[in-house]
Amino acid sequence: MCWSSARVQSGGSGNTFRIDNSPGVSSAELDAAVGELRAFVAQLTREGVVAADGSVTDAGTVVTAVRSRPERLRKLARAIAGGASDAVPAAVQGGVATLVTALVGGT
Repeated sequence: MCWSSARVQSGGSGNTFRIDNSPGVSSAELDAAVGELRAFVAQLTREGVVAADGSVTDAGTVVTAVRSRPERLRKLARAIAGGASDAVPAAVQGGVATLVTALVGGT
């Protein structure tokens, strides 16, 4: 399965046209990005920056952690660049997943 933005249009006689301008993300790449994000969130939880439910207790520290450790989030950055910016935080529950994904994606 690829996570990408695409436009699909079906013709009247069963013809389907797909226009896809993004590189997409394979399921293996998405799994790797989700695993990387979960490990990062687990570390932030151990450090007390994130609560057990995934809520952010110190947003400034999360921002600093993301910006100071970009090597920890390379797979996540590639997945976001490939169009998985909505899929990754959906797989990792909690406000911190959305925050980290937004920071890595530059939004």
